[in-house]
Amino acid sequence: MRVHLTRPALAVLVVGLLLAGAAAVGLRSWSEHRTAATPGAGAGGAAAGPTGTPVCGAGTLRSPYSYAGAAGPYTSGTPGLPTFGGPGTDFPGATAGQVLASGTADYQNWQLGPRTVYYLVPGVHYGSFSANAGDVFVGGWANGAGSVLDGQYSRRTAIDSNISTGEQRDVTIAYLTIQRFAPFVDQTAVNQTGAGGWKLLNSTLRLNVPGGGMFAASDSVLRGNCLTENGQYGFQSAQTLTGDDLTGGPYNVWIEGNEISRNDTCDLSGLVDNAALGWKGHNPVPAEYRNPHCGTVQGDGNQGGFKLWGTNGVMIRGNWIHHNWGVGGWADTNNANTTWTRNTITDNENGAIWEEISYNFSITDNYLARNNLTDGPGNPRFPMPAIYVSESGSDSANGGVPPCGMPSCARSGMPGYPSGSVIARNTLVDNGGGVFLWQSSNRHCNDGFDGVCTLMEKGSAGPFSMSGCAKNLPGARVDRTSYRGRLTGSPADDYWDGCMWQTQNVSVTHNHIVFDPAHIPGCGTAAWPACGANGMFSQYGGPNGDAGGSDIPTQITFHQGNRWSENVYDGPSTFFAWNQGNEVPWTAWTGAPGPGEPCSSPGERRAGACAGPFAQDAGSTFTTHPSGIRAAPLRVPFNEGSEQAAGRRPGGTSDRTEWVR
Repeated sequence: MRVHLTRPALAVLVVGLLLAGAAAVGLRSWSEHRTAATPGAGAGGAAAGPTGTPVCGAGTLRSPYSYAGAAGPYTSGTPGLPTFGGPGTDFPGATAGQVLASGTADYQNWQLGPRTVYYLVPGVHYGSFSANAGDVFVGGWANGAGSVLDGQYSRRTAIDSNISTGEQRDVTIAYLTIQRFAPFVDQTAVNQTGAGGWKLLNSTLRLNVPGGGMFAASDSVLRGNCLTENGQYGFQSAQTLTGDDLTGGPYNVWIEGNEISRNDTCDLSGLVDNAALGWKGHNPVPAEYRNPHCGTVQGDGNQGGFKLWGTNGVMIRGNWIHHNWGVGGWADTNNANTTWTRNTITDNENGAIWEEISYNFSITDNYLARNNLTDGPGNPRFPMPAIYVSESGSDSANGGVPPCGMPSCARSGMPGYPSGSVIARNTLVDNGGGVFLWQSSNRHCNDGFDGVCTLMEKGSAGPFSMSGCAKNLPGARVDRTSYRGRLTGSPADDYWDGCMWQTQNVSVTHNHIVFDPAHIPGCGTAAWPACGANGMFSQYGGPNGDAGGSDIPTQITFHQGNRWSENVYDGPSTFFAWNQGNEVPWTAWTGAPGPGEPCSSPGERRAGACAGPFAQDAGSTFTTHPSGIRAAPLRVPFNEGSEQAAGRRPGGTSDRTEWVR
């Protein structure tokens, strides 16, 4: 079953796991020796177009350290090895150095010392590490080869830590290829325990199945890496030992300059059906990428380039995210203050960017092309856009959600967006759809699906807790003049709005949406009638028995501060408004409403259809014939503002303030 945007499922179950030596019929073309840097065809389709900044296979992954001699302890300053132990050294926080020979060895934490640089000589190291606080694992380059940490599909984790002696923070991994580990679904090869302050720099995580590459916990940095061909995700940001005071999850996470490609090779996204295209149980993962070590998995909703859960303060900047099966990047469930900027996101099976039941986001200056060309036909009558906002935005009526308040967020300059969420200055080219603001009328605390509650008024410590909403939401009421919740319950509060995740105060402005149906197979035909859609709507329903069918559609469309303006639509984009399935022409989408409440007549409400007008896209332009413009993505070097740009090798200082502009 595919993801339905009204209710993407979260549970994933491993039915079987084949570890070493697994073989599968029909996978004869699969090869783990493929060159990772080749863009090729894949999740989104074969159409050519501009790309982001390559990292996989690029020289930036080649270590500056060249030592290939004997193993054993070493002193800082030894030629060809990383320096450590003082200001101006590569790793100033470390106090010892150790050279590790290639071969087979698994190191427990009691075999490793804290704050030690472990240099893995060029070659293949079969094994794993249980790190201590402040440890560094760094690879070299000699005789045309780098350092590889290989799990042989027989180890669950590559580098993790033992929390029995406390949280092992501030571990650094640099210039390593970490491959062929076998984490379970929803687990990762690196930092499975979720220790804070870990850095992954100029490294490759590949072929780790059926789970993901890395957990990015609080204060983590992923910069300049190649995350490719992992079974579920390139990384997740969810697991953390020290969580944010409000969301409980990771905070102050920096994702910059990575190439994140072809993840979900185990196809947790699921098979696709579209009879008009001849798809019956169509596997979107090409045979050459189906890793036979995936085993048998079942999933519907947890996969793609990466996913965020319960984070507060994540910077996603200057990455190339492409050809993933599933969503390119997905902020799902009570994330707050997420920044997506200057990324190139192309050719993903589903959308480029999802914000779902989350708060305070900024999506600016991204280039998004050819996303959702596979999952779109799998859900042909529902908008399947490049940017999908589901029950997310910036609250203004119930105390709001503040910027990240953790001290490290302030030190790093992590931005927040409590006054409004924005989608601005993005270029979208030939995606399955453009921008879509959606709010399910049935998504609320105690809906039997999410298992968490909203974040307003101090989250679970305030009135809108699971217990507070269970007690008071059944009696909540909405004022059908202002369309804001009334004060009800005990203690008296606005439980109607406070117990629902809402799409509100989102500005969609100054975007360039290029759409040519001729470039998209099946688009605009019976196979895929909703291709090219933009819009803003809900469906009939509500959080309790008092809800009129049209209450939530009316709220999201007219009363929750969502505004579109000064966009350029180059090609015959379509628009949906108010209620699910209510397609409207450009004149209705943009026309000024007359007196009275729009979409309020008895006939409109019985039919669930409204001609508007909806007063959106002031100052915007719309042409039905695409001009053929193919704006290039904004090229952002992966090391902009980073230590390398300042002429330093990875390591340096733990204070990220100097990296942020």
